[in-house]
Amino acid sequence: MICVECGMPVNDVYHELSGGLIRVTRCEYCKQVADKYVEHEFVIIFLDLILHRPQAYRHVLFNRMEYCDVGLHVRDILLALFIILMDAYGATIRVKSQLIGRWQSLGPAREWQGDMPPADVTLLYWQMVVYSALRLLAQMGGTVSAVRRLHAARHPIIKYNYAVKGLILSSFGRGLLVLTLVWHYDSPLVFGTMVDLFVFGSNVVALQVWMGSSAWQAVVVVSAGWAARLAAGSALQLLPAFAAASPAVCP
Repeated sequence: MICVECGMPVNDVYHELSGGLIRVTRCEYCKQVADKYVEHEFVIIFLDLILHRPQAYRHVLFNRMEYCDVGLHVRDILLALFIILMDAYGATIRVKSQLIGRWQSLGPAREWQGDMPPADVTLLYWQMVVYSALRLLAQMGGTVSAVRRLHAARHPIIKYNYAVKGLILSSFGRGLLVLTLVWHYDSPLVFGTMVDLFVFGSNVVALQVWMGSSAWQAVVVVSAGWAARLAAGSALQLLPAFAAASPAVCP
């Protein structure tokens, strides 16, 4: 466990008292409450994650999640699956919008309306699921490689699985794509880009918290991961199975 304010290790974040009461622990280094979130509901924690508060990421990564010496917890895998499904949904919406736009460009609406060939949305969606999963794996690989280059010489023991955990956690913003089910957006590509920018910012905060580094180092690491993600996406679009994805689903 760590202090969410300064990031230094602590033995515990609260003490249990009689009558079901708890007393929060103060950090020996910064003299502040070690983890204020133990008294808060999850909705408050979630709002602080949205606001990119480093304290919230420290709480979730180090004090709330179960410790994993290697690998990922089942909940991490389920969250990654949710992120893949939402990313695939957003990609499907953008590809479908582009295909409709191409059909409309063939002539006036009175000529094509009612005669547009139906798209096999189900097949397209599962193609995008595979596409999104491979891009996420590439992003994880690029992120871990960047961390290794920056920190391997100074830190002989690095928990790379926590870099992946942080990346998965901070990609929760992909869930914002569900808003396209509620509201109609004239340009799904623009909305998807806004979600990507939000997720990028979240990735930077999460990796900065995990590495205990400066913001620019976190930006370098996250940018390397996103570069690998874009490279994987571009390579996959060369395959016939994903040819329909170009260029609507990037980044």
